[in-house]
Parts: sequence; structure tokens; C-alpha cells
Amino acid sequence: MRRRNLPLATLAVATLAAVAAVADVAAPGWAAAAAPGVRTVVGPGVLDAPGGIALDAAGDLFVADTGHCRVVVVPARAGTIDGVHVRAGQVATVAGGTCSGAASLGHPSGVAVDARGNLFIAEATAQRVQVVRPGTRTAVTVAGTGHAGFNGDGLVASAAQLDQPNAVAVDGAGDVFIADTANCRVRVVPARSATLFGQAMTADRIYTVAGTGVCGTTGQGGPLSSAQLWNPVAVTIDGAGDLLVADSGDQSVLLAPARTGTYYGTTIGGGDIGVVVGGTGSYGPYLADGLTATGPAAELNDPRGLAVGPTGALFVTDGFMHTIRVVPATSGMLLGRAMTGGDLYTVAGALPIKTAVGLGDGTQWVLTHMETPSGLAVASSGAVSYADAGLDTVRVIGAGTP
Repeated sequence: MRRRNLPLATLAVATLAAVAAVADVAAPGWAAAAAPGVRTVVGPGVLDAPGGIALDAAGDLFVADTGHCRVVVVPARAGTIDGVHVRAGQVATVAGGTCSGAASLGHPSGVAVDARGNLFIAEATAQRVQVVRPGTRTAVTVAGTGHAGFNGDGLVASAAQLDQPNAVAVDGAGDVFIADTANCRVRVVPARSATLFGQAMTADRIYTVAGTGVCGTTGQGGPLSSAQLWNPVAVTIDGAGDLLVADSGDQSVLLAPARTGTYYGTTIGGGDIGVVVGGTGSYGPYLADGLTATGPAAELNDPRGLAVGPTGALFVTDGFMHTIRVVPATSGMLLGRAMTGGDLYTVAGALPIKTAVGLGDGTQWVLTHMETPSGLAVASSGAVSYADAGLDTVRVIGAGTP
């Protein structure tokens, strides 16, 4: 089993010492005219440690306002969302708003919206996932009892225990995937009875699709049913039905594909799960852009949010390293920059650079400063929206609406 190394002081000095002295710049490979813009969608003073974010089909942006125990929306246009009259670009509360009482939310950490407009909310501290149906403001429990633990699979989801469910995702069929963090599992509540990831499942019951319940890395690269996870904190499903997991204990992103293929430069069999970003299992320096995403110099140190863009590119927020990374699925132009499929690049935030001392000893800011980027969403236009839990902001990178 790979294990993390914990001496953070050395890493911080090696990679962040020069941050304060360097102005915002574009990353290598960008022409000045091609560098995407950065726009603040929600500024400081409105949010408190925002977590997960999600976009619906209309371009409305939902944010887990964790510290305020609510979910807010930034609408793309005026109208009514979940029973609330909204104006374009104006923040409105659609669920919660109090941290205690019958209608409270338990510090929501993740959100997802399905094709029908159902808003799913992961509440890590309340040990549950809830849903707000279109036209209402009433949250109904989908999974979890409110008590931390694990009492088995195949149960009615609302009678099943979760342990720190940090994130939630929904696929095109309406199946709800949950990062059951402290149980070291990813679980699913199917919308209809079907076979998912090789298992026969009954609608509205809960099943483990990844992780054995033992926290670790044993079995990664092999069959999904026997591979361990280590504190999964984010989950997403791409358009092909592939499952992606941010595994914070191992500082990696893993992928369980619907069919055998090569994904972000790594070949993974159907029914297996493998590392596609990071994966050395230790805190270490991210040395430079354009290196293979699973190499020893392409580290993640605090993966928090995941999203897949319209071209298949995989985006990851790294809270400790103050950055957003991307791994293109194929070679080509992305956000105004030439990139090679399967390599790791900085979208925005802190980029290690070479100094007189050596490679990765200094740091420059790319496009914008970040404190602790968390939630992440990518629009059909390719614009990248992210929440910064440390700066209490939500920003968008690239042209168009979030």
C-alpha cells in the first residue's frame, strides 16, 4: 500500500516561497490575446467557505454555501427556480439558510443537478444526501439516516447509513452517486432497476460501486469490486458513463470506465479502476506543466473538485497547492493553449517554475490568485467555474456565462 508523507513545511517552502512576489501572468504556451479572462461571479461577503458547485442545463450555477448552511443559485436569466423568483446574476437561496431546526441543512458540501432540474445536496456533517424537486424549496432525504456509519448495501437508501458524504453526482439516467468519504466507498442510488458497473440493482436502494470499505490503495489498476479507495471526496460521471473519483487519501484521481480503453494516457479495462492523475500517494512537488499526469512529477496534494469538459478534458482543483489542473483527453487547443493529451497542465492558480536553485523552486500565478479552490463545473462553452473556499468567492475562467 502506498502511504502519504506528511512533512508539509518542506513542500510549502519548495513550491510556494516565491508566490507573493510574482504578478498574475499567463502560462507558457499562451499568446497574450488568447489567454482567457477571469470574472468574479460571487464576491466576498456573500458566501462562507463555499464547497461544491454545479450547473444545470439552462446555465444556472448552484453553490453549496457551506458555512451558511444553505445552497444558493446564480441564475442565468430571470424566472423561477425551485419556487424562488430570481433575477439574472443575482444570488438567491434555494435551500437551507439556517444551521439548526427542522428546515436546516447540515453544512452542505456538494451539489448536483439532473436533467429534470432536481437539486441534490450532500451534507457531510448531517450524514445524508437530500433532493429539492423543481418548484419546491423542501428538501427530502434520498440517502442516509443522519447517523454516521455503514449498515450494508441493498437497503432502501433512506435507511442506509453514510459517513461524511462529501459529494454527489448524477448521471444521464438520474442515478445518484455519492462520495461516502469516511466509509472509503462510492455508492449509488439507481433511478430505476438496472445493471450498473456489473451489478444488478433495484431502484431507490443503495449499493457500493467502488471501494471495499477498507481505506487504502490495494487493488487499484484491477477489478473494481476488489479495489480499495482512501477517503474519496469528489465524484463525477462523464457522458460515456465512466466513473471518476477524487481520492484525497492517495492524492489521486481514479477512473472506472464503462468499457476498455485508454483514458488520459492510461489504459484501463472495463470493470476495472485505475489512476489517471497523480497516484504516488505522497505530498510532493508538482514540477512543471506538460508532464504525464501519472508521473512522479505530476503530484496532486489536495484534490477537492472534479469536472469533465465538453471535449473530455478532466479538470481537478488542488486546494493545498492553490490551483486548478487539467488533463486533456486528446491533443489540441484548450482555453487558448496548445496541450498534449494525457499530460497535466495548470489552468489557473499557482504554477511552479524554474529558478536559479532548480526546477519547481519558485512559483508564479497563472491568470488569478487562489486560496483554496474547491468545487468545479465546466459549461458546454468550455468556461470553467470554481469556488474558492478560502476567499469566499466563485469565479469563472473563459468566455461566456458560467
